[in-house]
Amino acid sequence: MRRSVFRRPADLVERTRWLFGACAVVSLVLTSLGAVAGAGTWQLTAVAVSVAALLASWLHRYTARRGSIALDLLDAVAVCVFALASPVPAVALGVTFSALWFRAVYGRTWETWAYTAAQCAGLVAALLLWEVVPGHAGAAPAAPLLGALPIAPLLAVVARHLAAVLQEHRQAQAWDATLARLTTQLLGVTDVAQIRQRGWEAAEHICRITPGLSMVVVDDDGTHLVVQRSVGLVRQLPDTLDRTPAAAGLAAAATAREPRRITAPQQLIASSGGARCWAAIPMPDEPGSYLLLGGSVLHPEGVALIQSLVNQAALAVRATSAYRKLEVQARTDALTGLANRSTFSAALAAATSDADGDPWVLFVDLDDFKLVNDRLGHAAGDELLRAVGARLAGVVRAPDLCARLGGDEFAVLVHAADAGEAETLGRRLVEVASAPVQLGAGTARVGASVGAACVLPGASWTSTLQQADLAMYAAKAAGKNRVRVAGSPPPVSAGALTPA
Repeated sequence: MRRSVFRRPADLVERTRWLFGACAVVSLVLTSLGAVAGAGTWQLTAVAVSVAALLASWLHRYTARRGSIALDLLDAVAVCVFALASPVPAVALGVTFSALWFRAVYGRTWETWAYTAAQCAGLVAALLLWEVVPGHAGAAPAAPLLGALPIAPLLAVVARHLAAVLQEHRQAQAWDATLARLTTQLLGVTDVAQIRQRGWEAAEHICRITPGLSMVVVDDDGTHLVVQRSVGLVRQLPDTLDRTPAAAGLAAAATAREPRRITAPQQLIASSGGARCWAAIPMPDEPGSYLLLGGSVLHPEGVALIQSLVNQAALAVRATSAYRKLEVQARTDALTGLANRSTFSAALAAATSDADGDPWVLFVDLDDFKLVNDRLGHAAGDELLRAVGARLAGVVRAPDLCARLGGDEFAVLVHAADAGEAETLGRRLVEVASAPVQLGAGTARVGASVGAACVLPGASWTSTLQQADLAMYAAKAAGKNRVRVAGSPPPVSAGALTPA
């Protein structure tokens, strides 16, 4: 997209280019006024043509944001013509010096030197051709021109240094913006794969804005470097690389947990266009994994930036892992690994009638558990709770929920069942809980009393749990190690009514 040459850009580099371009145009105009003083027709025509050529070349450079070797040669020819049409060739120095400043803020260093050489050659050519051009009587004064020409390389050095500083400043701003954007993108992200993908996208962006930079993620299996992914100038990289040349550098990086220079395998150098400067950044929390950073030149600032990016992604992964652990701890009983009371209460509150049946709650209380604690100790009691909890969970089918409510109390939420199925499950729970358990301190055996209650439409979860609790106490009162269903008539034995 073409941009207006009359609007000053906001970006520092582009604003500097705009300023240098404006100065070059002003210098061209002012110098042209001196060049046409007392000029004849052909001199006026030559000045007009050379000025038009220079303006067209500079406008293209500014709008395209890049230099062109062909247009650089056109500039040299135009300056030569301008010098030949001037009263003396040295007048053209006013154009050459400002043109050098403008050209130096584009392209690479060698292009600036080539442009400087072409400009000087154009001026010297004008000096040599002076006598053969019509209207010139005698040789042109050479001293003013040749005495000032050595200034051109000095201007090129200073201008190129300024351009390099501006580019580094722009690059640093772009890098900082990338890291800031990554920080924002990672806020609230709790998926590890998504965090790594966002980090890799940031790495890809850095490679795009940093000419010549390449990155390769590898796993060191002890024999080869297994390539995981790559970005930048790397092309046709094999799946595995010879680790021998890089072994010492990788070991140093792993030991120091910091970037270290490595000798890159030949396959990597060939695939990256001959880039021989490589560093290995160990991936945090991933032993044997490295990010290889390479280019024709590696600046410490760039290596530090990539390390910051890697560390930022690693911190996000650690935060996610910590969050997930806390989340699991908040939902899980620490002793048995089953769902805790809070999780069970939330699931029970959310339970509603199902087309395949009604939800049921089975309240399980271990019989004579205190005797185990008293006889074998609390450590044995905890071991027993873990064993019984695992047995109860093994009986429960997905997606039903088994939880430890606290102490020796467990509960099961069955999402779809009838009274018969709930009672059958209760008897199975009694059976597995009552089986002997081999503990470190000896063999222990407990019973289980189970109370079952249906989750009725409109009933609160607290009332449902209370009904199951009361049914469990009815089972204990009836002799323990059995099941009672809330709301069912008590069993009759030998003509007597069994208390419920």
